[in-house]
Amino acid sequence: MAVRSGGGLSKLFLVMLLGVTVFAWWMVSDPWNPLLSFFWSDTYAVLIQVTLVAAAVGWVMKRILGQGVPRRGLQWFYGILFFPVLLFPLLRCHYKVPYVFCRACPSPCPWGISRTFLFNGFLILNLLGRSWCSNLCPFGTFQELQSSIFRKHLRQPSWLSGVAYFILLATLGFYLAPLFRWPWLNWFDVGNYDFVKVTAIAALLIMLTAFLIPKFWCRNLCPVGTLHLLFMRLRIKKTGDKHFR
Repeated sequence: MAVRSGGGLSKLFLVMLLGVTVFAWWMVSDPWNPLLSFFWSDTYAVLIQVTLVAAAVGWVMKRILGQGVPRRGLQWFYGILFFPVLLFPLLRCHYKVPYVFCRACPSPCPWGISRTFLFNGFLILNLLGRSWCSNLCPFGTFQELQSSIFRKHLRQPSWLSGVAYFILLATLGFYLAPLFRWPWLNWFDVGNYDFVKVTAIAALLIMLTAFLIPKFWCRNLCPVGTLHLLFMRLRIKKTGDKHFR
């Protein structure tokens, strides 16, 4: 399989990969280090909320003035700022399935505190010219850089498109589950989470697959990406604009 020669993209990918690896190792090896407390604080939660609002304001200003911050600069800034809040639930969540049981969490992280605001903010930014998924999401940026490493990619099986909707429905079910406290939820309770077996292996498989299938996570597993895809298809059906991306 041929490798792309784009030096700039390759360097950016290696920097992001190194940063994520070091940060993840730091959290796993010394999760209660005082230096990490900032990323668990209300101050950090407010900071990421403010930057989402700033992204929306920036989009409006770009539409008015016709000039905005370069896309690569936005990817660097939001990638560095948001990777901690997106990684924390993976590395320190009380539950086997991170991100979705925040309502019942005894010690919510900044993601749990800001979850409703963040999720709605991502969707709104996507309505503003796909701003979140294309320009700001650190996972999206990372997967875009992965796909730039190799020139040839595998064709995604058609049945995988249905997995995205299954994941979306499962996420909605998990989101609502803490309201009812059904007995089967005990399987997800505090003390049952195993990072190595549950998260590390799944994350590694997703990352490796993304080298071969561009934006594998975004297209098949991310609820925000799936909702945006539904919106795109409804808009295409309504307007007949087949060039809408």
